[in-house]
Amino acid sequence: MHKDWRVKEQIMLLKRLGTLLDEGYAIHDALGFIAIQLDDEKKRCLQQSIEKLKNGENFYRVLEDLNFHPVSVSFVFYGNQTGQLSLSMQTAARVLTEREERKKRIQKLLIYPVFLLAATGGMFLIIGWYLLPQFIHLYRSFQAEPNAVIKALFWFREHPFHIILVLASMILINVFCLQFYKRRKSSFDIQVLLSRLPLLGRLFKLWNTYYIAYHLSQLLKSGLSIFQSLQFMGKDPNKSYLEETVKLIENSLLNGESFPSAAGRIPFWKEEFATVIEHGQLSGKIDIELEAYSDYCLEIFFELLEMMIRMIQPLIFFIIAFWIIMMYFSIMLPSFQIINYI
Repeated sequence: MHKDWRVKEQIMLLKRLGTLLDEGYAIHDALGFIAIQLDDEKKRCLQQSIEKLKNGENFYRVLEDLNFHPVSVSFVFYGNQTGQLSLSMQTAARVLTEREERKKRIQKLLIYPVFLLAATGGMFLIIGWYLLPQFIHLYRSFQAEPNAVIKALFWFREHPFHIILVLASMILINVFCLQFYKRRKSSFDIQVLLSRLPLLGRLFKLWNTYYIAYHLSQLLKSGLSIFQSLQFMGKDPNKSYLEETVKLIENSLLNGESFPSAAGRIPFWKEEFATVIEHGQLSGKIDIELEAYSDYCLEIFFELLEMMIRMIQPLIFFIIAFWIIMMYFSIMLPSFQIINYI
């Protein structure tokens, strides 16, 4: 068993392969040259990959065997068809680099607030497990009735396993329902559902539109017709929903609809995608306009993702503030009530 390649290592390999292919290297020669500079384990992996290529296996299948990111596999799949393998690998490296930068940014934003959340949660547990029983004892000594907040906190303290059981049951039920839904519904239906989620649905739409627009533009540039391009995209190894999507579009075309009209019926693509196609067909530059539109979608995708990242930190601080207020009530309310009984 080979060790999985980290995303950073995948990016490095894709970039260097793209550069070497631009210099005229064959793919197996480029892999052999890069393998020289890697550790023994990675070198063995690439040597096995070279043998697979020499035996006629497609490069995207080789990347699948190496457990490369699905973005890498998909871009190489299309690059093989369009003859733009170098460009496809460099584009995949760029997209993965952007993804990793956002991931690091999220981690940096979350470290401090998650630490505060854990600290305040720990303090809350200390109060519940050590101070709260003292307050309950005082209430009983004064023969006073605790308020609803104290009763609720004390109930939580006395029934931790019940709470854990309820939460675990809810999680299991949700997982079961999700698995049941996935089995009953096609990947196309799942994409439709994801595109309708509040806020996140817009992200899914942007990514799906970028994906189809970019790869369709490259296939058209390679000389394929729209119909041939769609048929090829239906074979995408990592996007099973595209097979059903292509069939729906092909049926619409056979029924006399135009391609823009058929594309406009797909609910997980942006609404203006159909307009872009129509304009490109009228101008005779559909491949160029689709590529430009895909760049726009990718830019908006990352901007929206950045906005969501900035929303996460204030949300966590709000939760921390709620924890602190709860701690205040759990300490001060009993104190004031007991003072009234003295």
